Amino acid sequence: MLKYRFYLLLTALLWGSTFVFQRLSTNTMGAFSFGALRFTLGVLAISPLVYYHWKKTKNEPKEKHAGGPSLILCSLAIGCALFAGTTLQQVGLFYTTAGKSGFITALYIVIVPLLSLIYYQPLRVSHIIGIILSVIGLYLFAFQGDGSWLNFGDALTLISALCWSLQIILIDRCLKYHSGIYLAIGQFSVCAILSYISIPIVGETLNWHVIQATAIPILYAGIVSSGIAFTLQIIGQTRVPPTEGSMIMSLEMIFSGIFGYIFLGEVMSHRELLGASLMTLGIFIAQIPGQIVWVRKRLGKG
Repeated sequence: MLKYRFYLLLTALLWGSTFVFQRLSTNTMGAFSFGALRFTLGVLAISPLVYYHWKKTKNEPKEKHAGGPSLILCSLAIGCALFAGTTLQQVGLFYTTAGKSGFITALYIVIVPLLSLIYYQPLRVSHIIGIILSVIGLYLFAFQGDGSWLNFGDALTLISALCWSLQIILIDRCLKYHSGIYLAIGQFSVCAILSYISIPIVGETLNWHVIQATAIPILYAGIVSSGIAFTLQIIGQTRVPPTEGSMIMSLEMIFSGIFGYIFLGEVMSHRELLGASLMTLGIFIAQIPGQIVWVRKRLGKG
């Protein structure tokens, strides 16, 4: 079990460090171009795993529930949410730091329980406490010295957290019908295609010179973050309970701050550190099982 926890911790470390490379890419490449190449590499990186899974399971009886949405429909829905989340996050990094982006993005962990109420998931005391602490922490973390609250980059990142939350919920729904590895390559493919389509629409420049200048961030985000980290996540979550796994992987926000400080020289003020600490505490508390305070009633069941 310890080995699988380590896999998830390594996943969090790789995801957290990716914020640095995403931030570096903003110096030479547009957000849509970066997303297109990143997820193209992501597709290539996990293709061997997809092939291995297909070869291993092609003769096994189908265990997924019949009558659900097709793999293509699921991939389109999840891929659109992923595209919105990654694009908003990447554009936000033009205006905010890697560390702040990592912490604000991690708020998806407290947003998911709220959105899940639609699907009759229970609201717990731990969710309410976690959300309150996270909101207070976000205020302290993102409050500007001129009296304003969120700057443009922080606001875009906060919206991206909503998109990540929607993506997680969609994955949870679609996993009832399709394998996780198929959904992964499907969402990566959709995200890459949408990014390529967007490049000429927004007028970004994508040529060999730009690709060379951004090669290291592209390779790291595409192969290490999407390929290696995703594989480690799949392996780790096979033996680690979901709540514990979420807590371990949410450490990516801590790693994003650490790597931002080491490699980019990003330093947080005392106010930002207090806000980040409250957000971290809130995110951890929101993942702890607690007393149920409300559940949406299903129609016809009282």
